[in-house]
Amino acid sequence: MIDMNSEKGKLIMVMGPPASGKSTLAAEVHTELKKKGINSAFVSEAATDYIAEYGVPNSPSDQMVIFYKQLNREKMFLESKDYIICDSSSILNYFYFRSLFGYELSNKDIASINHIQKEILKHINTIDMVFYVPPIDTDTNDGIRFHQGDEIKKLGVLIKSYLEMENITHQDLTTVDMKDRVNHIIKSILK
Repeated sequence: MIDMNSEKGKLIMVMGPPASGKSTLAAEVHTELKKKGINSAFVSEAATDYIAEYGVPNSPSDQMVIFYKQLNREKMFLESKDYIICDSSSILNYFYFRSLFGYELSNKDIASINHIQKEILKHINTIDMVFYVPPIDTDTNDGIRFHQGDEIKKLGVLIKSYLEMENITHQDLTTVDMKDRVNHIIKSILK
């Protein structure tokens, strides 16, 4: 449980669709912070571990488990680190979760969707900065999962739209050259 009287670490999210380079970017930001002697933690994507252990998630319950695993990872270092750099976000899990439901939703489906959305909205207030990274590849196959280019682009649009719709303050790195993104993020978070 987080002690609200203690100094909370800054939770930094690098968000984007698969094949956007978010994992590499977040890891590089964390490495550069460590080189500067800054007390930071790198939080990897829970979905990758889940897929490696159990296979591709194909049910709402799989996505719910991944969501809570990611959420717990994000909160784990809030009292012990100054910066927590996340290569993903529990928010991203919503898009995978939501895609598993057909057009005809049962009351149980609606309750599940409402629950995860409520949890995301409660968690948004703990996030200090979000950096949106657009896709860079057309298809991706990282040995664990495969995504086609059209699906990646669609996810990118949905993620960006969600950030805007929910008024989540974020920096869009689309116009920031890839080689400058690490320094851009570090300058932004150390202001």
